[in-house]
Amino acid sequence: MDLSKLSPKQLLEIDACTRCGDCLRFCPVYSQRTEEAINPRGKIQAMKKFLRGQYGLWARVFGKKKLDEAELEKFSEMAYRCTLCGECSVQCPVSIDSRSLWLAFKEMLVELGHYPKNLGVMKKNVLAKYNISGDSNSSRTDWLDRLENLPPHRYQKERAEVVYFIGCVSAYFPMAHKVPQSFVRILERSGVDFTLLGGEEWCCGFPLIGAGFRREIDGFIRHNIEGVKEKGARSVVFSCPSCYHTWHENYHTDLNLFDSTQFVLNLIKEGRLQFNEEKIKVTYHDPCDLGRVSGIYESPRAILRAMPGVEFIELANHGERCKCCGGGGLLEMVDPELSAALAREKIKEIQATGAELVITSCQQCVRTILTTARRMKIPLKTSYITEFVLKHMK
Repeated sequence: MDLSKLSPKQLLEIDACTRCGDCLRFCPVYSQRTEEAINPRGKIQAMKKFLRGQYGLWARVFGKKKLDEAELEKFSEMAYRCTLCGECSVQCPVSIDSRSLWLAFKEMLVELGHYPKNLGVMKKNVLAKYNISGDSNSSRTDWLDRLENLPPHRYQKERAEVVYFIGCVSAYFPMAHKVPQSFVRILERSGVDFTLLGGEEWCCGFPLIGAGFRREIDGFIRHNIEGVKEKGARSVVFSCPSCYHTWHENYHTDLNLFDSTQFVLNLIKEGRLQFNEEKIKVTYHDPCDLGRVSGIYESPRAILRAMPGVEFIELANHGERCKCCGGGGLLEMVDPELSAALAREKIKEIQATGAELVITSCQQCVRTILTTARRMKIPLKTSYITEFVLKHMK
């Protein structure tokens, strides 16, 4: 077991866990599968046992214990049944950054060859085709074909001030196509000088990081940064929270990075975007990678407050306590039924607000909530925030 995957801080955090159990009350996965090994406390205790067997006093005196393959397999099953929502980090009384720990644990499991095999298929797609779907990367902007009155350059200019980085889900999953379709129209109508990278946009690398294949992302980082700079752009805007967070945390660039809600709010403040009035009750779901992971809570709410006629109702659990919809952490690939169970709980909470529409700022949240609602035969109206903005723009 390679300790290099764990920082000194993480080793201290593993030892700092007091097994108090506060995290159990908030972990959305544990609420559905009440197994000790699946909750944050259980995962840390399992890792502590492995580490003591390899590096503890017994190991120093008698030699390292042979890793039990059955135990490793069980640990792998539990480690990958996680949405990486980060709520356990928020609730931990000793401030363990558990989300980073889970990612490090996955890297160690990958090195040991214990990870869900369908994530290996995803890895091959990303490395070979530069996207998670395995389709040709030249089709990354095929969603444009559904738009009318496209300019000749199809929003792919030689030079521009801003690059809109779309992300794999919005580019390749039809249910999410309205996200980029609405956002390019907002940028166009607001007079923003922007461009897409087209087929030269590669996956941001988050699916690889989330699966434990972090060491594979360096080429993606270099390629995407070079692609932006070749356009002469100084800013990059994202409609995918995972892309935004991955760039922010891993790309180490001097480019200006904006989530779509931050960018739209700036347009409103500059007077470049104004709204027609419509009476409607809405609620807002905080995506995990935008809220808890990136700390962006206010800009989407400020947009909704700026729209006349909109009555905004908060979910019972919102902000840093917002419950994951089940669409994060590649859980849908690993355990689709568990992902759907979390989505069903989210839908109940949304319905309890009495809102006519749930708005979010993540294409994966839209897909997860809407797909599950349809399976439940519930007529739940869901919208990405840029769809809502475009519909009400003057």
